[in-house]
Amino acid sequence: MPNKGKPFVVYRRGVGFIAIAPRGVMGWAQFTAWVALLVAAVWWFADYSRDASNGQDFGVALVLFITGLIGWSVCLLWWMFARSETIDIVVLKRDRQRARRKKERDS
Repeated sequence: MPNKGKPFVVYRRGVGFIAIAPRGVMGWAQFTAWVALLVAAVWWFADYSRDASNGQDFGVALVLFITGLIGWSVCLLWWMFARSETIDIVVLKRDRQRARRKKERDS
């Protein structure tokens, strides 16, 4: 992997199939910070939903929570893609196969 300074690695396995992995301490620290934001939102919603006196406000809280989860997910992906190295597995396999075939032809 040529770019060791990036905190995330995106493995592309075709159209729509990706895997994002943190790399090193910096990647795991950033991922932990994002998960802490998620935990705070879930904690707030769980605490709010335990109170039975909310009544009509529960629908508003649910919409806010779901909107927050969608926003959190989009921002997390945007953040990780901007700070990641992308490895295309299909291209990598193709290049390795071509090199192996060339090596077999030459020998």
